[in-house]
Amino acid sequence: MHPESKNGIDENSEDKAIKSPLTIAISKNTKILALFAIACTLAVSLVSELTKDRIKIQEQQQLLRTLHSIIEPSRYDNDIANDCIMMSAPELGSNKIKTAYIARKAGQVIAVAITSTAPQGYNGNIDFIMAINNDGSVSGVRVLKHQETPGLGDKIEIRKSDWITSFTGKRILSDNDRRWAVTKDNGMFDQFTGATITPRAVVQGVKSTLNYFNEHKGSLIPRPNACGEALTTPKPTTELTSTTTPTSTTPPINEVANEQ
Repeated sequence: MHPESKNGIDENSEDKAIKSPLTIAISKNTKILALFAIACTLAVSLVSELTKDRIKIQEQQQLLRTLHSIIEPSRYDNDIANDCIMMSAPELGSNKIKTAYIARKAGQVIAVAITSTAPQGYNGNIDFIMAINNDGSVSGVRVLKHQETPGLGDKIEIRKSDWITSFTGKRILSDNDRRWAVTKDNGMFDQFTGATITPRAVVQGVKSTLNYFNEHKGSLIPRPNACGEALTTPKPTTELTSTTTPTSTTPPINEVANEQ
């Protein structure tokens, strides 16, 4: 009899008999976990697929609300959210592609809403959208995204104060229009108590965007639509009509007293 055998039974066989159920259990659990992971992945993909259209609709509705707040809806009759052009220019605050939404009435351009960036905010970039009337005056401005100090710089938001509406109806009279500055810099726009950097950045961003539009509107408007097929597709025109009716994530407060 083999020295490692006892009563005719091989000890290795006993080990195999003991280990085999454990191995099987582990294998089963591994397969279950793998199937569970696959099921979760499929579920997430399915939810994403089912909700993407709803998210797109919500984003479109938010865009329209913003556009309506800076261009009176009665002033245009086209599908403004789907009538746009794309451009990139240093004057618009960054190298990212910006969008200009075209407001038309009876086929004529009456205003353009341009997304832009003020790069010199207290805590970084301030993204905004501004509508410009055909005569070069501002129809309205709204901040889209910023990281300015809560309670100080965040007054650029329309829900925090009406400061942003101070641009409405304003225009640049010359290339060296010094009025486009905060009052601390002898300009016509108020700054905030304890916060000058933020409003100064927005004023300069709006001014730069307005200058860009005034200098390039003749070449911007005729560009092909880049937002899909609009509801109305009038022939491009370089002339603007004479209608002139003007209509966040926030970081913790850090050294807010330094925002001067």
